[in-house]
Amino acid sequence: MQHTQKRKFGFLTTVSMIAGIVIGSGIFFKTDDILSAVGGNLVLSSLGWVLGAVGIIFGGLTVSQYAKREDSVGGIITYSEMAWGKTMGYLAGWFQVVFYYPALVAIIAWVAASYILVLFGAPGPFSSGEFTSFSWFLTFALMVVFFLFNSFSTVYAGKFQSFALIVKVSALLILAFLGLVFGNPVTALTAASAGGSMGGLFVALISIGFAYDGWLVAPSIAHEIKNPKRNLPLALTVAPILIMLIYLGYTIGISSLLGVDQVMGLGNAAVGEVATRFFGSIGPKLVFTAVVISILGTFNGLILGYIRLPYALAVRNEILFSERLSKIHPKYDIPLASSLFTFAISLVWLVMHFMSTSGVVTYGIMLFDGLEIDGLPIVLTYVFYVTLYVGVMVRKKKDQLSLLNGVVFPVLAILGALLVIYGGLTAPKFNVYFMISLVGIGAGLLLRPKQN
Repeated sequence: MQHTQKRKFGFLTTVSMIAGIVIGSGIFFKTDDILSAVGGNLVLSSLGWVLGAVGIIFGGLTVSQYAKREDSVGGIITYSEMAWGKTMGYLAGWFQVVFYYPALVAIIAWVAASYILVLFGAPGPFSSGEFTSFSWFLTFALMVVFFLFNSFSTVYAGKFQSFALIVKVSALLILAFLGLVFGNPVTALTAASAGGSMGGLFVALISIGFAYDGWLVAPSIAHEIKNPKRNLPLALTVAPILIMLIYLGYTIGISSLLGVDQVMGLGNAAVGEVATRFFGSIGPKLVFTAVVISILGTFNGLILGYIRLPYALAVRNEILFSERLSKIHPKYDIPLASSLFTFAISLVWLVMHFMSTSGVVTYGIMLFDGLEIDGLPIVLTYVFYVTLYVGVMVRKKKDQLSLLNGVVFPVLAILGALLVIYGGLTAPKFNVYFMISLVGIGAGLLLRPKQN
């Protein structure tokens, strides 16, 4: 078996991966949460989308300084090594392998399954409020199918990413257009600008952070991108701006059409209500089909990046069973052992999500009550992002960076990241989550191969 991979992803696929992962379930099922957090203030909600975008727009511009210099396997692992040495690179990789990616893979699989049940009018978490056995079986089945898809058909997985991006962006732009043209955005912004508070805005930034998350997955396939020192930095710059504009258009559009109160009241069903008004009874089917494809695009992109991370640690001999995890299958051009490893960890997080939902509601197991497996990893991963941004500033002179690239962009990126981190600090049980993560990271140091 070989140990290196071919370069097979172009600029469009790279942009598709960034935008395709970020634009997924968050914009559809977090919009009402964000509006509720700011007391229905559409202006504050829009400001939240802009502030959240600061973190990824300038974060992308800052991280691109690393991407211009190094394109080896690892993404954030490689960049952390460049900034602070091998131990920081290992910790960043360990956290993403054990906490960040598997938690998101599990929750997105569940969300995708829930929306599929909505599409077909079957009982489920989003359609009837029931945590049915079939909804969990469907979640598990989606995980199996997409891990197999990304393990044995990488090229087609990349093409699906591009297809999903086209579908989701088209759907969001159509909904935004209908709302902005047939609604009254000026009246909506004016009428819904009273109330709310900056404190509520900081709470909303947790949901906004979720809706924007995933933008730094693309560097994990840097070693498989064609001309990565050009295409990756460009994609990290273009994609975040595109995402922000789409999110703003969608939020203001549906709020203009339905009214903020109705958006908050309908929750996940708001998008279906808009579709019904314009396309009749078939409208929700069309929209929820696009929503499902959108979420599956996010799911696909997460797995596409995730299965390469244990491999990235293994080629550095920074993880147990490195010899096995670092092998690339000659036919499928993928680290199959790494793929199986990530699938197993994702299942562990899916069980935790099951315990925090069905376990609490159906079986009365209160130990996991209030656990939100999607929120904690996002907040803490921004801590690692901040270390990368500071690293660019420290390396400014050595890398001969301009004032703009070496100071202004990193400072703005840090400010954007700190907003999300501050929002996380205000979340319920954050101290418990934080301690669990510290223990997990500490365990990673103990499990690190001795020679390192």
